[in-house]
Parts: sequence; C-alpha cells; structure tokens
Amino acid sequence: MQTHPSQSCFMSSIDLHTQYSYQVMLPEAVAIVMAPKDASKSYGVFRITDPGGTTILKQCQESGFHLHQEPSDGTPIYEDCSNVYINPNLRFEVIDLRCLS
Repeated sequence: MQTHPSQSCFMSSIDLHTQYSYQVMLPEAVAIVMAPKDASKSYGVFRITDPGGTTILKQCQESGFHLHQEPSDGTPIYEDCSNVYINPNLRFEVIDLRCLS
C-alpha cells in the first residue's frame, strides 16, 4: 500500500518499482494507493501490465523518482484492477497509532 497524502491517485516510479518486486514473486499482487486529497479518486487498486510494464521495469536501472518510457506494445505501464470488488458495506477504519502515545 502506498500513500500520497497531498497528491493525486497514481503510481509513482517508486511505487512501480515496489509493485514490480511483489508482482514478480506473486503475479496476483495488487498495489493500493491512497490519495485522501484527490477529489476525483481517493484510492486506487492497480497492477503493472504484463508483459508491457513488467518488461520496462525489469530493464530499468534508475532509482528515486524518474520517468519511464511507454511499453512498445501500446499498453500503459500500469492499469486499474478491474477484477477487484470493493464492498461498500464493509467498514474500513485507519487509526494513526502514532497519536496514541
């Protein structure tokens, strides 16, 4: 899970490299990005495209924030997970335990 407290809901280059390491080991892994200040999309569930995005990230040697080229197959480097069901009736609560000391 990644948090973008003051940005929009997207996968940064650091998020992509983190997700790539999980998705290579566990192909069904998804990335959850929380963006509470994004009025249009406060959260997203994403996957790196395969083979397009995984090929780009496998070859990338850069670190930190940087841009990636687009996959040559025309797909995006990552996509929304269309096979994930979010049940709106389930309660979800996040508690910042740092404030309880």
